[in-house]
Amino acid sequence: MATPRANRRGALLMTAAMACYVVNDALVKLSTAHLPPGQVLAVRGIFAIAFLLAVASVVSGLRGDWRTLARPVIGLRCVLEVGTAIASVIALTLAPLAVVTALMMTAPLMISVGTMALGWERWHARSIAAALLGLAGTVAVVRPDAATVFSAWGAASALLCAAMLAGRELATRRLPPHVPSWRVALAAAAAVCAAGACMSFAEDWQPVGARETALLAAAAAGATLGNLALIAACRATDLSVVAPFRYSIIVWALIVGHLIWGDTLPLLAAFGVALIVAGGVLSLGKKRASSAS
Repeated sequence: MATPRANRRGALLMTAAMACYVVNDALVKLSTAHLPPGQVLAVRGIFAIAFLLAVASVVSGLRGDWRTLARPVIGLRCVLEVGTAIASVIALTLAPLAVVTALMMTAPLMISVGTMALGWERWHARSIAAALLGLAGTVAVVRPDAATVFSAWGAASALLCAAMLAGRELATRRLPPHVPSWRVALAAAAAVCAAGACMSFAEDWQPVGARETALLAAAAAGATLGNLALIAACRATDLSVVAPFRYSIIVWALIVGHLIWGDTLPLLAAFGVALIVAGGVLSLGKKRASSAS
């Protein structure tokens, strides 16, 4: 077990990581008001690659066997990363930040169901109950009767993003342990950047001014810092203690969405967010009990 001090540090880092991710999402959403999704992904990807190379040069000097990136599981993870990025940008373009964030937080529940379906974990009543809670919360957040066409597509994109995010995390569990995390992240960033560039054939790219450059550079920095903080939060800590702080991302999204766009969640949607969080915490509680037994 980790020390209380380490767990407090992990909780703070996890909360900070979620704040960084919300900053990234908010800046991407602001950028899509002037730039098409592919261009946003390509420009942000260039900055993300630059930040990751800078971090890697300090940590390891870019040494190592780069041929490990040719493994099929890394290729699969890159494909899922591209799908996640495209779906998230589309969702952020069409739906409020808090709604997108809440729906994407169904990914941990999808991961729990996926690990049981793949036989990596035994079927557990608590996990099934958690998944049902998350499903009920999703319906309450989406509110099909009140959704406009645009927000409905945004919600669908957010759920697709959550599914791909769950698939990405399942693929991550099969990564070779000797491959550095920064190298995997770099491969994913390069794949997303390339996908954004390919989307240019179906888009009308716009001139990138100083404002858009600053927004996307800051978004890439937020995503990079979030990844680093998340990794640090999970090391030498009790995950059952630290992981629930992942749901602080919904609080950050509500705050940022209200400050920038004046977004507010209806009562039913807020209740749905609470159900999603409850489902996630219930699922984490099952893992905690399993590890203790």
